[in-house]
Amino acid sequence: MQPAGYREICDSERFRRVVETKFGDRVAVRPAGPHDFALLLAMFDDFEPKQAAQSLPPADEEKRRTWVQDITVNTLGIIALDNLGRAVGHACLIDIEPGRRAELEIMVHQELRNRGLGSCMIPFLLELARHFGYRRIWLAVDARNARAVHLYRKSGFRLIGPMDIELEMELEL
Repeated sequence: MQPAGYREICDSERFRRVVETKFGDRVAVRPAGPHDFALLLAMFDDFEPKQAAQSLPPADEEKRRTWVQDITVNTLGIIALDNLGRAVGHACLIDIEPGRRAELEIMVHQELRNRGLGSCMIPFLLELARHFGYRRIWLAVDARNARAVHLYRKSGFRLIGPMDIELEMELEL
């Protein structure tokens, strides 16, 4: 569930940014909400590969639709939009302990991967998390995904343990 006051944050200018990737792409980043359902659904319909990280996004069209509905209504999240207004990235926090501890999920559309967009999105999401009083952010990442592991370490996450083929990482805010 989205925290109290989240709607007001979505509508304010305080939490809106225009970031530039390392290749000069200008991307608008702002809080995401239910009004972003169509944008995110279009991004995830086009997203490849499907089911790559923790089986997300779902390959099945109806399951994907339900999942997008859930993340737009029940998470604290951000959306990244290209200069044409298309969603090209999404990151969110899924509550583990509501308002205190959450799981990080981040996805960047294949057209903008490896351009530094994730490096721009994570600090912004963590700023939102701090604003709403979160204390700890957890994530699981494929141990073979060196770029993602590097991104998370650069963002301040520390390794707390292996989980089979995944690594478990955490950040205290």
